[in-house]
Amino acid sequence: MRRASRPPRILPPAASRNGWPGSIPLAVRGVEEAPTGSGPIAEALRSYAAGEFTALDDLPVAQPETPFRGEVWRALRRVPAGEAVTYTELAARAGRPTAVRAAASGCANNLVALIVPCHRIVRTDGGLGGYLFGTDIKRRLLEHECALR
Repeated sequence: MRRASRPPRILPPAASRNGWPGSIPLAVRGVEEAPTGSGPIAEALRSYAAGEFTALDDLPVAQPETPFRGEVWRALRRVPAGEAVTYTELAARAGRPTAVRAAASGCANNLVALIVPCHRIVRTDGGLGGYLFGTDIKRRLLEHECALR
């Protein structure tokens, strides 16, 4: 049985030049290099990289969600840059304080990891927890936002 082909994902050109994520070329992962240009998303990403951490806050996001997962993602967008909260605290902010694993699952299934900032969620023991692009990227994002000292 043949797999249905999916359209390629688009990442900025710097991603392929830096070898991120991992060392596998982006083309092998089904990711195409996006042309450089302008527009609200490109401008917001450049502003964020330059230190304007609220630049991503107003970008619209739509991804498939369950009722609770949607609450988790909205709670994630309310965690300000420079603040790291635990998965336990995220569950409480999403309205279900005992649903810690479900909140963590919401982070793991987030399709727009930088815009819906699941990198700002850490473990209660001080560990970083997981991240779609790896814990090194998560650490670097938290350091960029001054959430890790």
